Amino acid sequence: MNGVNDRAPLPWLEGVLRWCLPPRDRETVSGDLLEEYRETQLPQLGPVWANIWYLRQLFGFLAVRSFGGSAMKSTLTWMCVATTLAGAWLAVMETVLKHPGFAGRSTIAACIVIQGIATVLCLMLHGRSIFRLLVLAGAVGIAVLGAAAVIRILNAAHFEGFVLVIGAMLVVQGVLALVVVGGGTTRRPGIAA
Repeated sequence: MNGVNDRAPLPWLEGVLRWCLPPRDRETVSGDLLEEYRETQLPQLGPVWANIWYLRQLFGFLAVRSFGGSAMKSTLTWMCVATTLAGAWLAVMETVLKHPGFAGRSTIAACIVIQGIATVLCLMLHGRSIFRLLVLAGAVGIAVLGAAAVIRILNAAHFEGFVLVIGAMLVVQGVLALVVVGGGTTRRPGIAA
């Protein structure tokens, strides 16, 4: 059986951690976390909880990578998280309730989720060219979808507040994505889009 000093977190956790870090910090930070994992967390918590501790550390680095940067980039990232969760909720509700036309609305909800995830990935990858163009096209689409939902619900006989809120969020996300991703502020210095 391996000793405590031979144990390591799940290999994919360390791989994701190293991906989150700038090249100059990869060895130092991953080495420090591995040392803390082996010397403190593993003996105190056991392998399962030590891996959970490591995962929590990883989420901290992911948050810095995803949400760091300009205020507009951070706002866009949070808006994407919110619309992704709202889209997932809408898809589940449509699937459970199965009102007439639910398949089309479920597809729209899935597109909202995909656009939110794609935008966050684009921000994390610093706006690589073809992916960036797809995110920009999706941003126009969700902004139009959100505006149409807001106009429709404001003119409807039966008002549903969640439609207004989600529609407004989609408009904001679409406009922010056009500004942040379209303006090229997702790129790191020295990296071509």
